[in-house]
Amino acid sequence: MVEGLSIMRVARVFLWLCVGLLAVGCSGNSTSPSALASTATVSNDVLSGTVPAPVGGVLQSAFNMFTVGQGGGSVSVTLTSAIETINAGALLPTVTMGLAVGNASGSTCTPIANTFTTAQAGSTPQLTGTLGANGTYCVIVSDVTTQLGPVAYSVVVSHP
Repeated sequence: MVEGLSIMRVARVFLWLCVGLLAVGCSGNSTSPSALASTATVSNDVLSGTVPAPVGGVLQSAFNMFTVGQGGGSVSVTLTSAIETINAGALLPTVTMGLAVGNASGSTCTPIANTFTTAQAGSTPQLTGTLGANGTYCVIVSDVTTQLGPVAYSVVVSHP
């Protein structure tokens, strides 16, 4: 019984020593987990172009390329302006356009699955998601309403 008691005392001392070391290790000027989080730099690319009016009844689109760095990350697309020029130069600023993110290769842009939405110009991102790798991507702006004239657009793409 005496031997069992001394083993228990050693175990308690060891346990208290471990607790004490943990307390010392967790106090003081340690860096918090939020300070250790990735500090990816976010770029805001302002891209613009024109989506032509339908040709022979075929809806048109245009795209702009952007480069994602830092191993990928969160991306948001905001259609900030979409103005259609119609009859005799009249401007229609409320046109609805299609937005998508795609993979760029040379002079082509292939939409990524599940990245399409329709939107009118605004100040809040209409399309958000995560791109898993750095590389060259593209944002596609397309006619979804059989517009009557060309649509001048501007998008902001926020990305790492």
